[in-house]
Amino acid sequence: MKFALRTLIQVASIIIVLLGVAVISHAVQIKPVSYDMPNGSGIARGGLYNYWDVSSTGSGEKTTDGAQLTGVSGKLTDGLIATESWAWTDADGTFHTSGTLDRYVGWTWGDPTIVFHFTNQVNIDNITFYVDSPSNDKLNNPQGGVAAPTGFEIGGEHFDSGYDTSKKNVPGTGPVEINIDNLGLTMIQDLTVQIDRDTFGGTRFWLFCSEITFDDGQPSPVPEPSTIILFGAGIAGFALLRNRRRK
Repeated sequence: MKFALRTLIQVASIIIVLLGVAVISHAVQIKPVSYDMPNGSGIARGGLYNYWDVSSTGSGEKTTDGAQLTGVSGKLTDGLIATESWAWTDADGTFHTSGTLDRYVGWTWGDPTIVFHFTNQVNIDNITFYVDSPSNDKLNNPQGGVAAPTGFEIGGEHFDSGYDTSKKNVPGTGPVEINIDNLGLTMIQDLTVQIDRDTFGGTRFWLFCSEITFDDGQPSPVPEPSTIILFGAGIAGFALLRNRRRK
C-alpha cells in the first residue's frame, strides 16, 4: 500500500511539472470592426496597376484614387497577408501581374491617415504593420519606387519605424513586419494612425501595406495539445505500475 501511494505521488508530481512546462503565453489579438482612410492610388497617379481597397465593405468610391473610404472592412484587417514582395520580376524571372499584388493597398500621394474603430473600448500595447520593402528599390530600379515607411503617428504620438529602410527583400518574398510595441494605450475605441512614407533622395516612394494587427500585450495562458497526451501517458503509467504490483 505504501509503495502504491508513493508511486501515485511521484507520478502526480511528474504530471504537474509537465503540465506547467506545456503552458505557453500568447498576447490577445484585437480586431477592429472597421476603418476610415483614403483609398489607395493607381494608374491615374503613375502606378502600373490600381492598388485600391476595392474588395472592402463600407462606403466610398473604391475604384477612385485617394477617395475617402468610411466604415470599411477590407485588406488591412482581413487576416490575409501578401505572400510576395513588389519586385519588377520574381527571382525566377516571372513578371508580376495585378493578381500577385492583390493583397496590398498602395499609396503615392500624401501620408495615409487611417482611423480604426473597435466595437468596445480596448487596451492596445502592440501594433504590427506588414509593409513592403522590395529588392529593386532605393533608386536601384526606376520601375520599382516602393519603400517601407520611416515612421508612424499613433494616437497623436510619433514613432520611428525602427526599420532600416535601406534593407531590401529577396525578390518574390512577402512583406516585412514592423512592430511598434509598449504603446500602453488604454480605453481606446477609435485610434488614428498615420503612416509616414519614405522620402529618400527627395523621392516620394510608394507605400504598400498588406495588413495591420493589434494586440493588448497581455499574456493569455494556453495549454498545448500535448498536455492531454502527457496527462494520459502519466495515468497509463500509473495503472501499469499498480497492475505489476498486484502480480
